[in-house]
Amino acid sequence: MHYNIEEKIYACWMATLYGIGRKKLHDLVHVVGSYREAYQLNVRQVEILLGDAAGKWQQYKKATSPLALWDNIVKKEISFTYYGAMDFPQKLMFIPDPPLGLFYLGSLPMDDEKVIAMIGARKYSDYGRCMAEHFAERLARAGITIVSGMAMGIDGISQRTALKAGGKSYAVLGCGVDVIYPQSNEKLYYELIEKGGVMSEVAPGTEPRPMLFPQRNRIISALSDVVLVVEAREKSGTFITVDMALEQGREVYAIPGRCTDGLSMGCNKLLRQGAGIAVTPQELLEDLKWTCGIDKTNKRRLQYELSDIAEKIYTVLDIMSCTQDDIIEKLRKRKVYATVPEICRGLLELEMQQIVSRTGGQYRLIKPKI
Repeated sequence: MHYNIEEKIYACWMATLYGIGRKKLHDLVHVVGSYREAYQLNVRQVEILLGDAAGKWQQYKKATSPLALWDNIVKKEISFTYYGAMDFPQKLMFIPDPPLGLFYLGSLPMDDEKVIAMIGARKYSDYGRCMAEHFAERLARAGITIVSGMAMGIDGISQRTALKAGGKSYAVLGCGVDVIYPQSNEKLYYELIEKGGVMSEVAPGTEPRPMLFPQRNRIISALSDVVLVVEAREKSGTFITVDMALEQGREVYAIPGRCTDGLSMGCNKLLRQGAGIAVTPQELLEDLKWTCGIDKTNKRRLQYELSDIAEKIYTVLDIMSCTQDDIIEKLRKRKVYATVPEICRGLLELEMQQIVSRTGGQYRLIKPKI
């Protein structure tokens, strides 16, 4: 196959041709030898090779100029690669339904990068948010790239945290690469372009549609080495990505949750079905036999920096929020009888160390004790 700009222009044209199955278009290019030669086929040849789909091919050919389409892509400063090109991600080459091409802003993940897809519920619990932040931060600092869909909830939290930790993250969109969806993740969108990339197989300018999201999920799982489900209900769209990951031969892990929590039922179900269990980032990397330098939280070092009362408060706190009265009761059960001013000073110290956060009189751990 030819890897020049002319071939890229015709591949871009074909990648935006909707209504003909990707497999049929892949087969056409394989038989003819290049995207350019496929475009130059005459009407009779197209009818022989595409059958009933020939009409849609001819209609699109009359309506859309490859050069005009390419000029528009260039004006928007959008990059493009296609199946078979030197810069096309190798992980996408050998899946059952590879995309014809990818439009992207920023960059694409390198073939030798260790990549984990972090996915989960859009409506999440405090536990889910905390686990997403914890795993994304530690994995990013270990040099692991995080891929997801820039969706509300666990996806966006994971990617935002990975970038904040100095890591790399890439988003696969269910719309055009120049369309910000959801709008609430606009800041994350631009951060991803700067520190990683955003990509889509659909034409720039395409608005999000329900049918596009399952398709983009197969690219999320294909780009990854491992799919990590952080939090999901028993009947969740997350399972579409899981099924595709298994079909593609990817590892699937899940973070366990409480048996009574509806938002953890999906993860617990995956664990019953044989998914790998992810309890800590360190254990996950060890299980995968990835020799990455994980950033370990040295609990002893933290303890030496805290006063005695702050340490005692730290031992009774959890990621679930609790009031000052709850903290006093927990301390009493451990036979710690501190005064209210002492507890207030200890909590303030933990807040200043960014170990604890306070919202509306409720306290919770920012850094999990795992």
